[in-house]
Order: sequence, then structure tokens, then C-alpha cells
Amino acid sequence: MCPQVVTPLVWNKPDIENSVPLWIIILAILAGLLLLALLIYVLYKFGFFKRSLPYGTAMEKAQLKPQAASEA
Repeated sequence: MCPQVVTPLVWNKPDIENSVPLWIIILAILAGLLLLALLIYVLYKFGFFKRSLPYGTAMEKAQLKPQAASEA
């Protein structure tokens, strides 16, 4: 017969005294959202979100088109 190992298990509830107060959590969330908004604003001002066209201006698009058959 194999020996059996018995491990005692004790369930402890977390102490309410050591938990983080709710106002600190709310303040941290608001500070994070404010920081995110500030970062987005700065990136917007530097033109980070401006869309760039793949070929640029209309003149560049016209130059990329093949020439007419009149040259041949």
C-alpha cells in the first residue's frame, strides 16, 4: 500500500483594512484617461494622424499613367 500525503487547506478572506480605497482607484482611472487624451492631442498637433496618399498629387498620378499610342 502507498503512503498518502495529507495537506491541510485553510481559506482566508482578504483583510478589508489592507484594500485600496475606492477614491484612489477612481482617481487613477481619471488620471490615466487624462494622460491618454493629452497624448492623443499632442500626436494630433504633430500631424501623426494625417492620412498620406499613396501617389501624392494629381500631377504625380498623371506621370505614372502609360503614354498614349501616338508615340509609336
